[in-house]
Amino acid sequence: MKSFLKYTLAGVIGVLIGLSFLACGRQTSGIQSETEPVYKFISGEKDSQNRLLEIQINGPILNSSSDAFGIPPGMIAYGYEIERLLERASKDDKIKGVFLRLSTPGGTIVGSNAVFEALKRYRETTKKPVVAYIDGLSASGGVMSMVGADAIYAAPGSLIGSIGVVGAQLIYYDTPIAIDNGILGGGITTRNGIQQTIISAGRSKDIGNPFRKPTEEELRVLRQGTIAEYNNFVNQVAQARKIDPKLIRDKMGALLFDNKTAEQFKLIDGTKNQKDAIADLANRAKVGKNFQLIRVQQQTGFLPGLFAAQTPPSQEAMQAAAQRDLCAVVTSRLPMVYYGNVNRLCPQKLEH
Repeated sequence: MKSFLKYTLAGVIGVLIGLSFLACGRQTSGIQSETEPVYKFISGEKDSQNRLLEIQINGPILNSSSDAFGIPPGMIAYGYEIERLLERASKDDKIKGVFLRLSTPGGTIVGSNAVFEALKRYRETTKKPVVAYIDGLSASGGVMSMVGADAIYAAPGSLIGSIGVVGAQLIYYDTPIAIDNGILGGGITTRNGIQQTIISAGRSKDIGNPFRKPTEEELRVLRQGTIAEYNNFVNQVAQARKIDPKLIRDKMGALLFDNKTAEQFKLIDGTKNQKDAIADLANRAKVGKNFQLIRVQQQTGFLPGLFAAQTPPSQEAMQAAAQRDLCAVVTSRLPMVYYGNVNRLCPQKLEH
């Protein structure tokens, strides 16, 4: 009898371990998980069967998370995760429309374009509306993402634009003679100074191996790639918003604009507070005031607490994972649709 109980218990534990490892293998972020998303009520009528799905893009836009638990909204947005979420939303009859809320300086071309294509595909397959709302800033990759929506509104006092591409940012230390890694921070002393070469496309976009100077051929190839990506960006915005590409290149450039100017350039459809923008989406979805606004709630996996790997990550761990993802992008030197100094996303990589 004891032997039977021992083997039965061992079998149960084995099943639990197997299920847990299966869950670990399938678990990424709350958006990426293969299980059905868990939604959190935000506002509206809690008992309504009409749902409006809010998707947040806060911070830089990257491709996908390298962290098993994903990064919660507010640090980084991941284009492929948003794409998967929209695919699931397209199969949910209760979801009547999507509210895309942005506060972002942009990010990678791949991640930003993934959001654009996903929004476009969602609208085409479901015939349901998407309203984008700029909550302070939508620059560069944010613009690339948001133009997939039916309508775009901005909160008062927002900044919109920066249609341009930042290519490789190369630093050349001319004849280094000392490297200081002291307690006050590292530094490099050179005989002939430091040269920084920034490859960019878009008027004014450049506002704002280090021991080998890049060759002219290398710079030419980098410029060609950056210009090609810029042309794609311009054409994408021009087609989606019905703007003359020449106007984007010659007048708008890669500058940021206030709400009024952005509306004159047709980058947005007007200025609204968040409540009115949500009401606009509800009217487009033909649900009036009978709706509930929901958002995906991050999950922590199957059988939490059974194994240490399944416990929710600490804030420090999530910040470290976010920093790893950002640094991976910066050190890759791929072209980015980002407003600001890309190198500041990963300053520690440039100090040594």
